[in-house]
Amino acid sequence: MNEVTLFEAITLVGGLVGIYVKMTQEVGKLKGRMAVVEADRDEVRATLKELVAMVQEIKLLLAKKGIDS
Repeated sequence: MNEVTLFEAITLVGGLVGIYVKMTQEVGKLKGRMAVVEADRDEVRATLKELVAMVQEIKLLLAKKGIDS
């Protein structure tokens, strides 16, 4: 191999390693974000369930008072 071809090969390998490292970091960031989104989703679901229970309680109280909802 002459010097130019060796230089090109080294540059190509270095670029491929750099791309691999960057993509691995990006995948790690995305996994972290996905975990946060899933946790937020679960929190929202719990809050909505609590809200539905409260609305049902209000309906029962209104029905007891004779007010039709």
